[in-house]
Amino acid sequence: MRVHGGIKVRRRVYESEIAQANARDMLMEDFGDLCGYCGKNRRFFREHFHVDHFVPQSVDGERVRDYSNFVWACPKCNLVKSNQWPTGDRAVSHRGGVGFVDPASEEFDRHLFRDEAGYIQGRTALGEQMCRLLNFHLRRTELFWKVEQLCRQMEQLRQKRQKQPLEREELEFYMDLDTMLDRILDELLDGRE
Repeated sequence: MRVHGGIKVRRRVYESEIAQANARDMLMEDFGDLCGYCGKNRRFFREHFHVDHFVPQSVDGERVRDYSNFVWACPKCNLVKSNQWPTGDRAVSHRGGVGFVDPASEEFDRHLFRDEAGYIQGRTALGEQMCRLLNFHLRRTELFWKVEQLCRQMEQLRQKRQKQPLEREELEFYMDLDTMLDRILDELLDGRE
């Protein structure tokens, strides 16, 4: 399956220069509130996402206010990617299996995927290298994916509960799930993933 699930991450065309702070709402919408790199959903994880510069400012200072260079990113992905730019050429994001693919491009899905257990894997040598550069092999990408699935189940039960009373088993499951999700999210956030 895709890293971003059913959401197509695509940046709108924005011709003018824009400050990062002013781009936040547009990026949140364009990226479906998902981290461009790992697909983590901001709504479920109570995190303050960052505006990442795909081509780092240290590599291309001319693109500091270029919307097409911005990526909506979870704090961990933004901090891990930081100023990494393996090609060293500001005009070339990847070459010969080395570098990064813009998560808002169609090409992204050709290199990375999420396996059935929720782990992010590389389809290609470039995808495998991106996984290493973003430390996906060390991070709990599968856990965040599973938590998101549980949050979606909770939301379905909430919606059903608003329309009609839940059956006893559903209500008990709902209460157990709510308690479990709060505990897991607190532990994850304490661990600063």
